[in-house]
This record gives sequence, C-alpha cells and structure tokens, in this order.
Amino acid sequence: MTEHSPVEAEGWPGVPGDFGDVTAAWVEAALRAGPIPGAPGGLVATVAAVDVEPLGAAVGFLGDLARVTVTYSSGNGPTTVIVKLPTADPGGHQVGSMLRAWTREVAFYRQVAPASPGARVPRCWHSGADEAAGRWVLVLEDVPSVAIDTEQGATGSQAAAAVSALARFHAAWWDSGADPSPRRFAWMPGFDTTGVAGLAPLWADAHPRFLERYGHVVPGPTDRWLLALADWLGPWSARAAGEPLTVVHADYRLDNLLIGEASVTMIDWQTALRGPGPMDLTSFVATALTVEDRRAWEGELIDRYAREVTAHGHPVDRAWLNRSYDENLLWWMGQFANNLSRLAPDDPAARQALDTMVERTFTAALDRGCGRLLPLTPPG
Repeated sequence: MTEHSPVEAEGWPGVPGDFGDVTAAWVEAALRAGPIPGAPGGLVATVAAVDVEPLGAAVGFLGDLARVTVTYSSGNGPTTVIVKLPTADPGGHQVGSMLRAWTREVAFYRQVAPASPGARVPRCWHSGADEAAGRWVLVLEDVPSVAIDTEQGATGSQAAAAVSALARFHAAWWDSGADPSPRRFAWMPGFDTTGVAGLAPLWADAHPRFLERYGHVVPGPTDRWLLALADWLGPWSARAAGEPLTVVHADYRLDNLLIGEASVTMIDWQTALRGPGPMDLTSFVATALTVEDRRAWEGELIDRYAREVTAHGHPVDRAWLNRSYDENLLWWMGQFANNLSRLAPDDPAARQALDTMVERTFTAALDRGCGRLLPLTPPG
C-alpha cells in the first residue's frame, strides 16, 4: 500500500474526523477523487445536498457507519452510499488500533478487491487515509440484502451460496506453495510472514476468564481442550504456514455477509490476512447454522467448497481439507475464547448472540472429535 499522509494526492479530499464532516462538499470531492489516489475513475457530478443517517453502534464493532443519501444538481452518481469511519468507542478503537484494522481495510479495497474476479464485495467509491492524524474513511456501495435471523440461522440455499462465494474469492488468491512469487502485501499479516504464535500467551491468560463467563454453554470435554490450545497454537500455525494459503476474511459470519436474491456480498475486511482457507469455511459453517442444520449439511458444504476451489484451477486435497477444517475449529475456539473474554455486553440480545456463537462452534468441534489433534489430550 502506498502511503499518502497527511494529504494523499493533489486534489485529494481530507479525511473526516466524524460524520459532522461528511458534508455535501466533502461527498462531492470524494466521489470526484475516486477510490484510489492518482487513479482515474472519479465521477463528474455536483452534489446539492446530503442526508447523513448514522446506523447505530450495534451495526459494527470496529467501525461506525452512516447511510448517506445524495442529491445531485448536475451529473449522476449513487443515490445512497455507506460511509465508514473508525469506531468512536474507546474499547473498540483500542482493539482496532492494535490490529491496524482501518489501514488493512482501506488497503484491501485499493489492492485486493479490484483483483478478485468472481467475488462480490461492495463497490468502493472512495477510500481515504490520514495515518498521521489517525483517520480513515471508506465510501461504499449501499448493497440491498435480506435480513437473516442469526438465531434461526441461514437456510440451506443461503449457506450454499455463501460457501460458493467464499470459494470463488479464495481461489483468486490461492497459493499452494508451488508458486515461486506468491502475491503478498506488506500491510497484510499472514501465517507465513508475521505468524500467529504470539497469541499463545494471550490465549492462556484469557481462557480461564472465558470459562467463567461462557462455561454454561461450553459442552464437556471441550472445556479441557480449551486449556490445551495455547501449547498447540505455535506448532500448528508453523506447519500451516507451509500449506495452501489464501487471503482470508478471518471473520466470515452472517453478520458480515449481505445475502440477496442472487448474490452474496462480503463486507468488513478489517481483519483480512493470509491464512488457511478453512479458517473462513469453519467460521461460517459453525456459526451461521443451527446445530441440527450444521450436522445435516456440513459434509455437503465442505464438498461444495472443495469442488468450487478445484473448478477454479486449484485442486484441493481432501485429506488436507478435512484436517485443516478440524484444526481451524480449534483456532476459532481459541480466538472466540480470547476475544469474548474481554467483552461484557449489557444488552441481553447481544449476550444471547455471543452464547449462541460459542455453543455452536464448540459443539461443532466436539462432534468432529477435534480434541484428538491436541497434545496430551485424551480422545473424548
């Protein structure tokens, strides 16, 4: 990612500090500038007025969003857009800063999204970054979608569409290890570059606290498996770094998908990294389906993923896929335990949603006997 700070390019608009800065003049300048500094593609239009409607804190954790309705006095452009800024919540901002979440998402829309044929992500009308001031902004397509009750889970057709969309995206960035010049980005962490073994001490510290909060929905014996994960993470991630990698979303859940009648749009790319494709597959299958539906459809969804990636030029070894799928269920056990141990939402609906996500993921790992992969952990 080329840095342009504090002014990205001549004629480039400033970066809003909050939604009060999203004026008609700013929106016009952003649309005229286009998505990437110095590249063609901006709109020739005059904005007469904008109506900025914040979408509420519940919509995103690391980002604040607003739907902006645009009225033009000349020219044409999108009638509504989504403007995304870093969250104003202190806790979320601390996490986002640690992850470099907004730098990663702006860079994703500049470098990865345009080079991902067959995958549906929102069109980016404008991206801006002022690293020195700690400001970032995205102006994105307002994508229509069907509301999905996460407690009821995705339908079979929705799940199949989401897995097919994921496989097409992964195939565009698939690296089997045979390519002598795999495509990497300096801003994107990865198993084969920055690694993830450094999470082990955090996992070891967080997991007992997690069990205090979520133990009532964690099926035995996965509570014992959880305590062995910190020692397992380093050896597993080191081996996985030499196996097939791709660009993964790293939070591929229903909350981050806009599912329409004929398309699946993937949003919220703040945690994009180079990792095993099954990381996203397990994230979706384990959390987006009820336990009963996941048990019924899991095998077919894994098969669908393998067929789609293979059909796009990257034959998938099924033994590797099945093993990596189970390993990544353990990954999500560790990650959810680490991240959720630090959250204590007051809203009962939010607490229920987190309980459901935990129970589904840990039950999936139990159903597949993932404890067999952990050191010094008896089966069952």
